[in-house]
Order: sequence, then C-alpha cells, then structure tokens
Amino acid sequence: MAVAGKKSKIAESRQAQQQLKAELLKNESVKKTNTLLALLIAFAAIVLYGNTLNHGFVLDDYSVILENTVTQQGVKAIPEIFSSSYRSGYTLSTDELYRPLPKSIFAISWQLFGDNPLPLHLLNILLYAITGFILFRFCLRLFNHQLFAFATSLLFIAHPIHTEVVANIKSMDEILSFLFCILSARMLFVYYSNGKLSSIILAALFFLTALFSKESSITFIAIFPLLIILFKPEVSKQKKSHSATLAIGLFAAVTLFFLLIRYSILSKLPSGDPSVADNLLMAAKSFDQRFATAVLILGMYLKLVFFPHPLIFDYSYNQIPLTGISDFGFILSLLIYVALFVYAIWSFKKYKLISFGILFYLISMSIYSNIFYIIGSSFGERFLYTAVFGICVVVGYLCTLIASPEKSFSLKDFIFKNKNVLIPVFIVTVLFSVKTMARNEVWKSNYTLYSNDVLLAPNSTRTHYYLGNYLSKDVNLKGKTAKEIDSIQLVALAELKKSVDIYPFGDAYNQMGIIYNKRKDYQNSFESYQKAIEANPSDAVVYNNLGSLYFNTGKVKEAQEMYEKAIKYNPNYPDAIMNLGSTYGMKQEYDTALSYFFKAIKLNPNLAQAYYYIGITYRYKGDENNAQTYIAKAAQIDPQKFGSAK
Repeated sequence: MAVAGKKSKIAESRQAQQQLKAELLKNESVKKTNTLLALLIAFAAIVLYGNTLNHGFVLDDYSVILENTVTQQGVKAIPEIFSSSYRSGYTLSTDELYRPLPKSIFAISWQLFGDNPLPLHLLNILLYAITGFILFRFCLRLFNHQLFAFATSLLFIAHPIHTEVVANIKSMDEILSFLFCILSARMLFVYYSNGKLSSIILAALFFLTALFSKESSITFIAIFPLLIILFKPEVSKQKKSHSATLAIGLFAAVTLFFLLIRYSILSKLPSGDPSVADNLLMAAKSFDQRFATAVLILGMYLKLVFFPHPLIFDYSYNQIPLTGISDFGFILSLLIYVALFVYAIWSFKKYKLISFGILFYLISMSIYSNIFYIIGSSFGERFLYTAVFGICVVVGYLCTLIASPEKSFSLKDFIFKNKNVLIPVFIVTVLFSVKTMARNEVWKSNYTLYSNDVLLAPNSTRTHYYLGNYLSKDVNLKGKTAKEIDSIQLVALAELKKSVDIYPFGDAYNQMGIIYNKRKDYQNSFESYQKAIEANPSDAVVYNNLGSLYFNTGKVKEAQEMYEKAIKYNPNYPDAIMNLGSTYGMKQEYDTALSYFFKAIKLNPNLAQAYYYIGITYRYKGDENNAQTYIAKAAQIDPQKFGSAK
C-alpha cells in the first residue's frame, strides 16, 4: 500500500510538472505571437510610407532645415538650439516655439549628410514604425487582449490623417512627442508593477524628452492620472496612494522644469498675436463668433477622423468662414462633443476603455481647440496625430465585444479565431492605406503639394501665396527661356493676386514686389512693397526688399534708410546687414562696408554674396591677396554663381 501511494504521488508530481511545462510553452507561444503582431504593425508603417523616401524638402522643412543657418552649423549648434527658439536661424520669421530635440536631429543630419533629405525621411519612417510597435505593446498593458491591441494600433498606423506628419520631415516633432509620451505611459505601468524607483524616473525622463520634442506633450500631465485611475494594477491601497503621489509629483516637476526653461528662453523674444492669415479666429468680431467657429472646427476634426477626405495642408483664412451660434454646423458639433464628454463620464467605471479613449481624444485636442486661448493656426491635420489614438482605442475595444476572448498561440490561430472581426478591420485598413499612399505622392515636393491643394482649398489666402511664391523663385526658373519665364511670372502674379483678394496678406504683396522688380516694373514693385508694409509695418524682409529696389534704381540714400529699418526690426538679419554694407561701399567708405559684411557672414557663414562683396571691397582697397581669398570662398559656397568670378 505504501509503495502504491508513493507511485501515485510521483505520478501526480510528473503530471503537475507536465502541466506547468505546457503552460509555460503556451505563455511563450503567446509572447511570440504578440511580438509577431507588433512587428506586423511596424512593417505596415514602413510599407505605407516607403514611397516617401524619394521625396524632397517640403513646406516648413525650409524654415527649420534648408534655410536655417543654425541647423546648418551641424553638431556644434546643438547648445545654441537648446537655448533658442525653434525657428531661430531663419530670417523670415520669429516664433514662440521651443522644440530643441527634433531641431538637434536635423542639425546632426546636416552635419552627416548635408542637404540630402533621404536620411531624414528614412528616420521619420523608422520612428513611425517604432511607434507602431510600442503602441501595440502599450495597448496590451491597457487591456490584455490581442485583437484590441492589434486593431487599435493598426488603425492608428494606417490612418491617412498622419500623412502630413510622416511625409513631412519637419513634423518629426509630432512623432517624437507621441512616441516618448507612450513610452512614458508604458513605464508608468511598469513602475506600478515592480515598484522600482528607476522605472518612474525613466518614465519622467521619457516625458521630459517628449516635452523637448513638442510642447503639446503637456496634455499628458492630465492623461497620466487618467491612466492611474482607470487602469491601476492590483496593489495595496497604501502602496497605490504612495505610488500615485510620487508618479504625479515627478511628472509635475518635469513639466515645471520644462516650462521654466522654455520661459527663460522665449521671454527674451518679441511676442505677438497670430495673424488673421494664419488663424482666422483673429478676425472674429465677438466672443460668440470666435467660440462658434472654434467649435465648428472641432467638428471638422472629428469628421476627418472617420472620413479623412479631402486632406489639405493649409486651412488659412478664408477656407473656413467665420460662423455664429445659430449655425447648424456649430450646434451639431457642440452637441456631439458634449455627448462624448457626458458619455465618457457616465461610462467611467462601466466601460473603462471607451471612457479613456474619448477623454484621451478630448484632452489631446484641447490644446489645439482655440477655445481656451488662440494658437498660431486655426486648423491643422497634424494636430490630430496624437488625438486619433483615443478614437482608435474606442474602435479597438468595440471589436473585442464580438471577438474571441481566448489568447492566440500563433499568427494563424489569431487570424482564424478573429476572422469575423479582422475582415472589416482589414477592409478599413486597405481603404486607409490606398488614401495614405496616394496622399504621400502629393507631399513629394512643394510644387506637387501647392498645385494640388490650391484646388482643394481655393479660399485659402496661403495656398495661393505658396504656389505663387514657389513659381517665382529663381531656382525654379533656371534653364527656362525668356518667354517661359515671362509666362511663369504672370501665373505667379495671378496666384498672388488671388491671395491678396482673399485677404491683404503682407507676404503675398512682398512677393509681388519681388516679381515686379525682376520684370523691371518698378512702379508696381514699389506699390506692392508699400501695401506689404501697410499689412505688416514691422516686416524686416519687406524693408530689405524695398531697399534693394531703391539701390537698383540708383537711390542709395533711400536704400540705406530701408536697410536700417530692416535691421531695426530684425537686428540679426544677415541679408539686410550685408546690403547696408553695400551702400557704404557705394560711398567708398570701405572699412565701414567691411564691418557690415563680416557681421553678415558671422550670422550666416554660408552667405556667398557677402564673401564676394568682401573680396571686391578688398580689391578696391588695393589688397588683392584678401580679395582673391574671399572671392574664392564665395565660389566654394556657390560655384554656380561665383565659380567664374575673379
């Protein structure tokens, strides 16, 4: 009997070991399947945006990379980047943005690859793919259901609204911001699981990195408590309270640290309200009109989430007309948003994921709503980049209600168990993908973007300006015959006139002045510059251009006055400083001229024209050695223009 009992215990022990081994194998299979699903999401991101690798620099890429003298200093500029505004180094604008991380990446790329956009497009795609991978893992933390994580992250990655972000290098700030916010949120869950101080410190560092990528990351200071309340792990109440206090305290400290740095840098710069051309709400005549239009725009955002067509890069004045509180669109939008908020609160405990998804969307959009304060733009598709995740969470959860709750141990098993749900998800994904890849092609160059979207946004003052400005650039007229140039300039003028017909946009008048000047129509050029000054009396660029008009027509004294005004409004404007030096050169005050030329190249070491002027001035002074040195430097920087200069 004793022997039989002993054998029975041995058999039970072996059976228990076999069951444990089988359970471990199942868990390992689930982990492998999850990794494979996450990799599929990342692969989908690469496939969707692979056709952007041959794209050039487009739109705002010019202000932060291609025409930014700080970025073009390369790695050595990184300390300056962290102590200056986002567009510092671009003479045509000032801004109140502080995003040192993406700009530092652009500077490193410039150091390694120069003006080649391929590495940065590739990096955008890879960062987006990593976002997809991390997003899947994060979704499993929210709700341990494979279909939820897969559907949510796949719909997010495939959504066409993201084309403006991924296809446009400048919008790396959006990708980095969301990626590091999600990494921070994921580490918050890890901290709650293991209780290690290192985990919450890493979460705080990820959040700080997100803030250094884009200021809108600050909305996560409201999302982190939401995550803690809704998805708290099973720990003791005492530990839970202590953990929450420490976590929120650290996130708050990081936010305060960032805001103090940002304030210390941007408070030194002149600030002002956005222009009507950029944010149509500045034209609102009453609070009611401003509020109604802002709410209507929020409704337009929601429409693009579910029906992303048409997609347009610019919605400036007057593409979206101002409206009032009696407008049906405003009323409908207001009712929808109120209903969403009420439902999110009502379902806070019953349907946690739905509540979280809705509140995530509302919190993320709050900073762009123009309701609490006016931002630099009235509408932008890129503003939906982070917020769309909230809606994807809701859709992903709804998918699980009709799916198998069982975990899958292989990709084949996952597809078979969830085929009834995956079919409609894949259909939507295919439709999204077709739209995404088609829209990517529009972002190939400035010309493809402007010429396409001016038809989609015919009432935007900026779309007409962008196209007219692009067509009239010297670089786009190279190799053209005189007749072709004349024809292109007339088309450009027609677009610019459409722009100012919609709104008296100073930039458009300025560009008209440039074109008229090139056509030797000096009277119209002068009148255009005057209108540009009326629209924006402190625009240094216009004064510089008006100075050049005077200079080219022999009015050196008037030219000098205009250049001095340009420098008054922008003391670090290298072109105006160089041009002011040329007026002293005309008066044979060579030492004064040289002082301005050297100041110009200090501000912009790649200003070839200034090096050439230095060389010529030295020649007039009888110093041929220095003359040859600086003329050679000009030829080195711009061989096409100064290669034959002696």
